Amino acid sequence: MWIRLLFLITPFLISSCAAPAPLAVAGAGAYEVAKYEENIRLRAAAALRDEPDLLTFSIQAIARGQTEKAVETYLLGYNDPDYSDNMKSLALYQIGLMYMNRFNDHRDDAKAREYFSRHRSEFPKSRIAGRIQSHLAVLNKRAENPVFVPASELLNNLNRQELLTRPNVPYDDELNPMSERAITENRTADAVTVYTIVYENEASGDEIRAKALYQIGLIYMSPYNEDSSRLKALEYFRTITEEFPAVSIRPNVDLRITELLNAQ
Repeated sequence: MWIRLLFLITPFLISSCAAPAPLAVAGAGAYEVAKYEENIRLRAAAALRDEPDLLTFSIQAIARGQTEKAVETYLLGYNDPDYSDNMKSLALYQIGLMYMNRFNDHRDDAKAREYFSRHRSEFPKSRIAGRIQSHLAVLNKRAENPVFVPASELLNNLNRQELLTRPNVPYDDELNPMSERAITENRTADAVTVYTIVYENEASGDEIRAKALYQIGLIYMSPYNEDSSRLKALEYFRTITEEFPAVSIRPNVDLRITELLNAQ
């Protein structure tokens, strides 16, 4: 359930947020509502810059003050016996990242350490084990110099315009934000790791698994990607046609294959 929710949310840009909370709208004019939404986008952008490994679902939870709800959702996946160890490890990782993020009003380094330590204990051979160690090292360094600056204060000192302005790059319309970041920040390998985890988890269902492969193909297909590879893109698209011939994105996949073949 949780990974389906994640993929429903992921395609939307950070700048396209959900409707404002009722308390923010009540008695507020258009300017106040717009400012409220801008503050959410600012926090989301800051949280992402602070930690590029955050998935869109986690970013929105931080931005909207819904960390605990997001944790509950991730734990549904972690406790699901049908989900793979890699998916479960990804859930623990995201929880830890949310709790340690400096722009989260619900930041809790002790809880972040708890979830990272659980990950290290339960999934020592995980694909992201190295990153777990790196984040634990950051938490150890923070503990040596425990100066806590509230997220609100950090946000007040940010360059709003810089964070709220998206790069002027004509990305493919079907790339989701995570895939765009992979291209912009040269993090292709990191994105491929996450999408591969989803693909290898059979409990995700054919649609979700195929869409994970599709994003990898689009990343490798992008001319703005330093790691661009027509052959790798074709490989992932052809895997979809072979393993998931009846998924909804199949027509799009066929068009991409034709486009790549004609580009030879």
